[in-house]
Amino acid sequence: MTTFWLAILLLIVIALLIVWRIFTAANNAIGAENGNIRQETNVTLYHEHLSQLEHDLAEGSIEQDSFLQLKAELDKTLLQDANSSENNITEQQQKSWLWPVGIAFAIVSLSFYSYMILGAYPQLNSPAALNESDAHSELSPEQMLAYRLQQLQQEIANDPTNSQALFSLGQAYISVGEFDNAIEAFDGVITQVGEHAELLGPKAQAMYYKNNQVINDDIQLVIDKALALDSLDASTNILLGMDSFSNRDFAKAVKYWETVLNSDRPGISKQALIGAVEEAKNQLRMSSDGGALTETAQGVDPTLPRLNVNVSLASNVQKALMNSEDKTVFIYAIAADGPRMPLAAVKIKASDLPLSIVLDDKQAMTPQMRLSSVDKVHIYAVVSMQGNVGIKPGDFKVEVLDIDVMEKSPINMQISAQVP
Repeated sequence: MTTFWLAILLLIVIALLIVWRIFTAANNAIGAENGNIRQETNVTLYHEHLSQLEHDLAEGSIEQDSFLQLKAELDKTLLQDANSSENNITEQQQKSWLWPVGIAFAIVSLSFYSYMILGAYPQLNSPAALNESDAHSELSPEQMLAYRLQQLQQEIANDPTNSQALFSLGQAYISVGEFDNAIEAFDGVITQVGEHAELLGPKAQAMYYKNNQVINDDIQLVIDKALALDSLDASTNILLGMDSFSNRDFAKAVKYWETVLNSDRPGISKQALIGAVEEAKNQLRMSSDGGALTETAQGVDPTLPRLNVNVSLASNVQKALMNSEDKTVFIYAIAADGPRMPLAAVKIKASDLPLSIVLDDKQAMTPQMRLSSVDKVHIYAVVSMQGNVGIKPGDFKVEVLDIDVMEKSPINMQISAQVP
């Protein structure tokens, strides 16, 4: 800010120097020229009159006394004319100062007026008027989340009856893992507006996460209340689907998630849910008693590698990605002993997680480099912060090493470590 004001001051000084230079140089030149012309004219006339007097004296037209008297008057006149010329020049120079002073005052006044009224000074003088995204663009995701929490807490402190802000505060608390505070916030909203499914569902989620993702009697009571009020409530059905999937009850997971998809409610990430439904159906086929027979009937060779990978984000990664744009996630397998070219790879979005995927020969880069061409693989799941293939500083990753390509059990991978 100091540099800015110094630059403005320098520009004003330069403008004033230009103005004063023009006026002072021009006026001095004109005054000097006019003074010289007048002086030369007076001297010329003086000598002409003096010559005439001397001529008259020589011819005897005038007496010596008269000559001396007339010459004294002529000298006096010359002196008066010289003083008058100097006074005129001084007066003109004094008057000439009015223009540069007036212009200088106008430049300074107009500059400050333009900036104060038309420029950015009002915004600089009123930080609250700044665009919030610009004001906090340098903050990290964690700092942004902390700032958002403080903002919501301040809103509630200023207006405890602001139920919308209180609900948003509860969701923010879930994001940072403060489940007790989230439950308290949702209870506060329920106290103000009454029990509604869209409030009970998020409360049940907070209770579920607090209880290490296990539904107990208290959580089930909240779920039952929510479904009694609205059997299609998105939060509640998504929660039930997640719990069913984690307990390998894939049929129920499909049922709950398809209920949400078919309800066509706003604010739902359909792409992520569709992927989750497809993976639950995959798992259902694989886990059934006739799994191998079902695969054969569908044209899937049970003798070929088919790795089932469950990928999720750790809480620290969720916080880091919360206020940024949706990042790309690469999940791929490479030979344990061999080139680093992926043998199978899947590209998804971070918002799709948690998700279960299948790595098999269909995702091979070349016919020669595929899962069935090796015995063991390393599997990586990488959240790319730049959206490019490869593991780079700042990315988040997880890896599992030396996995048998014929492994049938699900491989759980939680992305948690940041690449230094």
